[in-house]
Amino acid sequence: MHKLVALIFAAGEGTGMNSSVAKYAHKICGQAMISYAIESTVEAGSDNIMIILGQNGDDIKEFLPENAVIADMTGTTGIWNAILKQKHLLEDKNGTLLVLPADYPAMTGETLKAAFNYHIENNNQATVLTDPKGELSEICFFDIDTLNNILIALNKENGEKATALSDILRTVEATGKKAGGFSISMSEELIKVDDRIGLDEAEQIILKRIIRKHMENGVTFRLPHTSFIHAKVRIGKDTEILPGTILEGNTVIGERCVIGPNSRIEDGMVGNDVSFMNSVMTQSQIGDNTKVGPFAYIRPGSNIGSNIKIGDFVEIKNSTIGDNSKIPHLSYVGDADIGRHVNVGCGAVVVNYDGKKKHRTVVGDYAFVGCNVNLVSPVTIKDNSYIAAGSTITDEVPEYALAIARSRQTVIKDWVIRKGLDKK
Repeated sequence: MHKLVALIFAAGEGTGMNSSVAKYAHKICGQAMISYAIESTVEAGSDNIMIILGQNGDDIKEFLPENAVIADMTGTTGIWNAILKQKHLLEDKNGTLLVLPADYPAMTGETLKAAFNYHIENNNQATVLTDPKGELSEICFFDIDTLNNILIALNKENGEKATALSDILRTVEATGKKAGGFSISMSEELIKVDDRIGLDEAEQIILKRIIRKHMENGVTFRLPHTSFIHAKVRIGKDTEILPGTILEGNTVIGERCVIGPNSRIEDGMVGNDVSFMNSVMTQSQIGDNTKVGPFAYIRPGSNIGSNIKIGDFVEIKNSTIGDNSKIPHLSYVGDADIGRHVNVGCGAVVVNYDGKKKHRTVVGDYAFVGCNVNLVSPVTIKDNSYIAAGSTITDEVPEYALAIARSRQTVIKDWVIRKGLDKK
């Protein structure tokens, strides 16, 4: 069994990004650039990962695995001088070292594993990944003992001068050892991110892979180039993703759903057979057979049950909606617990904020909330009760009761004429 040790180099200053954000923390399809290097080394077969950080290293530590060995190269020139400076990292290591700069996010674990196998099978001491034209990349494999000896010799020869990969390869061959190149079939894997243009190119490549993987798993995409799907999103088979859909974070979509068009879900949980049209949901969940939209907004902390209708221009915030309830249009439900089989009429509002604090409203099962009703929190509407249209409710409504809270209509005859407002 040949051992693979991975060294991820994430110490470049990233001046080309023109950003206050550390280069390797920039997001590609929802996750930090450095995360792709970490994942690909694991997929290649390495369970021993070392990461060399630079002057902005503290900004990317949150993205690093707990078992990774972290080293600092601030003030050191070049990757190979950094490895020499941190030579203690390799002192107790043997086998093969994979050197992977973290700004190659499109490099796949599958390709790295194939290159590693090539390196071993050909008994190489050094193997460099090349594009189909034979151009060298910075991604390479080295026999650890051979690399240590060469770096020590070159350091004595070059002093503080930066050591290049070409210097190392020449030294390998000069000492009679074997070096080779592994040509990859997809040159796009060798895109290096030095600026925002490279970031966009890498993201387009990774996004296509993500969408293709979902398609292979039974998901239909309509105009897939118009959708944006994060790397950790999961989608059930026979779900249809319509144009303009954005799925972010750790979103999970069930089977046989229709999502979109022009919809966004962030860190959401969606059940099976859900229709989600022209709407937005963040950090919330939806049960089976529920219809949302168009133009609904489900805000964080909401739990929408099954067989529910959340219609047009409805906003839900930090609320639970029980199974088989309906909120068809033009309503705001904030900080509320709505029961099962509840009908919320057009224009109904939960008045949850008193200017200082948010308060909670409870609506029981089988309740009926009429149009243009205000429920002034905190208030409880018991099971099977009815609220008349246009009412402002401030007190508890008992079970099976009808609550009417509005002024009786007054008609003043000929008022228009007396005021001189007649347009005839």
